[in-house]
Amino acid sequence: MRLLVLASANVIHTRRWVAWFLERGHEVILATLEPSREDCGPEEHVLPARSSVQALQYLLAVPALARLVRKFRPQLVNAHFVSGYGFLAALVPSARPLAISAWGSDILLNPEKSRLHRLRTRFALRAAGLVTCDAENLNGALQGLGVESSRILEVPMGVDPRLFYPEDKDASLQIHGENPPLRIVSTRRLEPIYDIETLLRAAVILKSRGLDFQIEIAGQGSIRPGLEKFTDECGLADRVRFTGELSQAELANILREADIYVSASHSDSTSVSLLEAMACGIFPVVTDIAGNRQWVEQGRNGLTFPPGDFYRLAECLAQAAQNRELRLKARRANCELIRRKALWEENMRLVEEKFIELAGV
Repeated sequence: MRLLVLASANVIHTRRWVAWFLERGHEVILATLEPSREDCGPEEHVLPARSSVQALQYLLAVPALARLVRKFRPQLVNAHFVSGYGFLAALVPSARPLAISAWGSDILLNPEKSRLHRLRTRFALRAAGLVTCDAENLNGALQGLGVESSRILEVPMGVDPRLFYPEDKDASLQIHGENPPLRIVSTRRLEPIYDIETLLRAAVILKSRGLDFQIEIAGQGSIRPGLEKFTDECGLADRVRFTGELSQAELANILREADIYVSASHSDSTSVSLLEAMACGIFPVVTDIAGNRQWVEQGRNGLTFPPGDFYRLAECLAQAAQNRELRLKARRANCELIRRKALWEENMRLVEEKFIELAGV
């Protein structure tokens, strides 16, 4: 299958997606307005960006995309992020058949910004023969925007079990406070929506209570300098380490070494970061939002707290630190859940089957 993917090339999920189809023997071109920060492969095609305003970039890229479609003659176009690359693909009538992959905020947040955002989202979705999404809340939101259920494929991206797997440490789980420091990790991007500051504020409370802990914040983003400054001002410099962006292998190692995974995000569909943490057997403490509730049941395989509530987050972390039995049960339940529902290879084969069907090859 000749597959033209439209997506941001500097996002790891895009690179994994494209690499999977290449490894399966498909002919793939990745067209992007946001080139990879790494050495790009021969499959990457950078569309000209003639404006610093992102919304205008998509409009101005229409002629270049039309030329690429004429030259490559894709059997399927797959555009990621509905109101961005999905909108761009919808503007090019020859970019058909079209499968659009919804990522989360493009459906959960963007349509609510303005009437124009909503119209642009609906326009893109009408052009798609297939819309992929990774969570129940996204599926419901897509149907609310007029997409028939017959056009929706709901499947999480999943994790690679060759990288993300648990250490055999059931017997070593201990009650903290009497033993080595509690190891807490966050692997979300350093952007406002992921609210890393709430984790830091919870850490101040834990420190005041005398809990011994270390936090690793793995990720990069626009608000890192402000978060580092806030960490210093709160007297947490000796408790918190910012690692920057890590490779998948480095990320998996940090997760396996940790005790608790925290996500303070205010909005999510199915978070791949959460699935990776669960696959590595560490205990999830996450916000009580729809995307997380699909995977984490309060008090059974994790703990949840209201978005922005750092007092409740501190309570959850203290509870998890002391409750060895809860963490053991959650570890086993989560590893089994990942094996049943969130393996990368199995889930991507479902996507491939639908793509081939839509392409008619």
